[in-house]
Amino acid sequence: MTAGRSAHHHTALGPRPGSALRAGMGTVVAASAAPYGYTLTIWSCGAVLIDYRGKPSVGDVFLFLAGAVLGFSTLGLLAQGPLANRRSIDRRRDRVIAGALDWAAVGAAVGIVALLANVHGWVAWPLGSFVGTLVYLAGAGLQLGLVAANQRTLTNRSSGEGGGSDACAPAESPAAIVRRGALDGPGPG
Repeated sequence: MTAGRSAHHHTALGPRPGSALRAGMGTVVAASAAPYGYTLTIWSCGAVLIDYRGKPSVGDVFLFLAGAVLGFSTLGLLAQGPLANRRSIDRRRDRVIAGALDWAAVGAAVGIVALLANVHGWVAWPLGSFVGTLVYLAGAGLQLGLVAANQRTLTNRSSGEGGGSDACAPAESPAAIVRRGALDGPGPG
């Protein structure tokens, strides 16, 4: 930022329209990342099951619904145990980057459900939505955790700290994270 420029990009009449639009879009995208990914997952899991099993009966639809609710509830209960004392990851930048990487969690969930779609009988409907929900939510949580840890490492490296600062660091693009491998730790500084 140059001297005399505000971080908020104000004009004589208030914030610039482009700045407000970007802030609004960033807020909406960050808030929508996980629900959007889960919508893609559960719809795609249902579509895969329909392709393999044919049109579901009303009872099958309720079994699918029950499996999804049970999967969500199971993961919610597991997360409340040892993770109850941890802070949630609320940085919008982290959620947006993790959401951009959602193809991995969505793809894994839908792929596993495609393998389970041949399970005999009515069990495929609740099993598919249960497993699809668990795999997506666990995968999305892992992605978010990796992105947040990567951003903290970059922040600490740029500020010279060794602790867990939550200050904003320059964001690495999702493509750069994928290129160097999100599990490999921080890239060159």
